Amino acid sequence: MNWLDTDPALAADGWPHGWTTAGGPDFRADPRTPELAAGMQTLRAAAGLRDVAWVHQVHGGRVLRADGPGLAGDADALWTDVPGLAVVGRGADCPLVLVGGRRDDGGAVWGFAHASWRSTVAGITASLLKDMAAAGLRAATARALVCPSAGPCCYEVGDEVREAALAKLGNGANAYFTRRGDRWLLDLWAANAAQLVAAGVPGGAITFTGLCTICGGDRYPSHRRCGEGAGRFAAFIADARTP
Repeated sequence: MNWLDTDPALAADGWPHGWTTAGGPDFRADPRTPELAAGMQTLRAAAGLRDVAWVHQVHGGRVLRADGPGLAGDADALWTDVPGLAVVGRGADCPLVLVGGRRDDGGAVWGFAHASWRSTVAGITASLLKDMAAAGLRAATARALVCPSAGPCCYEVGDEVREAALAKLGNGANAYFTRRGDRWLLDLWAANAAQLVAAGVPGGAITFTGLCTICGGDRYPSHRRCGEGAGRFAAFIADARTP
C-alpha cells in the first residue's frame, strides 16, 4: 500500500503497525463522526486489521484501555490486550508513540500515546507505560516507535512552554530545549524517549523514524507547515504474533 509506511525494527519483532501518508485518508474529522469512522474502516481494510479503536485526543494526560472497536473516549493514550484490536492515533506534527510488549505469560499488551507538548509535559507516555505495566506488561520486553512528527530541528515554542515543562518535569527538562533567536526548539522525541526509558523500556528498543513533518517535505500532513487546512494522518499498532 503506497500510502502506508512501516518500521523495519517493529515489523521484525512481529508487531502489526503502520502510519499513513498524505496520500491516504484524511483523519482530520471529529472522532465522533461517521466521516472519521469511515476513514478508520478504510485503514482497517488496507492494513488487514480485524478491528480498530481510537480516542478523541485532547492534549492531556489521560490514558484509556480499549475493550472493543470504535471510539473509546477522550484521552491522549490508548492501550489494549484484546486480540485482533488495533489502537489508532492521529497526528499532524505531534509525535505518536507506538509501544508493544509482553507479560510473563507471553501475552501481548500494546498501545499508543499522542505526545503533544501539553501531553508530554503531563507525562502521557509515562502514564501509558504505567497503565500497561499494571496490566502485566514487562517493560523490558517492550519496543517503541516514535512516528514522523515535528522534529527538534523545527518545533519552535515560546518561553511559556519551557516554563511549563520545567515546572512539571523538573530541571532535567532543560535538556530538551535549544535556544534559537527569541524562541526555543523543543525536542519532543527525546522528551518522550526519556519517559519510556524511565518506565523500563530499553533504550535500544526505542526507534525514531527521524522524519520531521515540518521540514521533511509533504509526505505527511503538518499543521505548522500548512496551517488550519492541514489534514491528519493515522498510526496504529496491533497484537504481535505469538512467538
